[in-house]
Amino acid sequence: MVLYPLRSIFAYVKYLNISERKIHRLEQELQRMRLQNVELRKHIPMDSVEPFTTPYELLKAHIIGRDPTNINGYLYVDKGISSGIMVDQPALTTDGLVGKIQYVGEHYSIVETLEHEGSAISALDIHTGIHGIVRKNTHLLFDFIRADDSISINDSVYTSGMSEIFPEGILIGRITYIGEPNDPFFKPVYLTPAVRINRLTYLYVLLGYRTDAIELNIQTLETSP
Repeated sequence: MVLYPLRSIFAYVKYLNISERKIHRLEQELQRMRLQNVELRKHIPMDSVEPFTTPYELLKAHIIGRDPTNINGYLYVDKGISSGIMVDQPALTTDGLVGKIQYVGEHYSIVETLEHEGSAISALDIHTGIHGIVRKNTHLLFDFIRADDSISINDSVYTSGMSEIFPEGILIGRITYIGEPNDPFFKPVYLTPAVRINRLTYLYVLLGYRTDAIELNIQTLETSP
């Protein structure tokens, strides 16, 4: 009878640990399915029925620090070379894109996030197919959108796949404001990021994509006439 409360507490703590591991596995599987779904959509219009694989592997990394001079621009995570992380691998959560690996040490890495001034990512408006560049310049902008392009508030902006770093289909953010054109060619379009970086305690690093993308591009060039 004396030990019963302690046993109950230990059982509850064990239950929480198991539940947390299940949640992390589900998060990883959800993100893999989203990325694989994008790859599947690419193959649907094709006449080929050849099987294909998506080499997406997600590694969970906890945030162990932030740059005090740019608190949301750089994140320090507890995984590095020893875990298979390399420079330029994408960092994301189940909500969307966080950024990319900027530096790798043996047991830690630095993530350059969307909030870093000067970051630039090839992107498209999923509703209209209009392409642009998402970059941070005081505000998060969906840049190089023509003044006569028809885009709307709440449109979702995703990675376009026109990159050896970011695969297609990762949510970056949603359009929250469209300003008046500053010149005859382009208009300012502002985004709210899908991920609240200042609330993150962990993220996932997408392993292997960059290497596979480079190899695919080389094979394409070698087989081109």
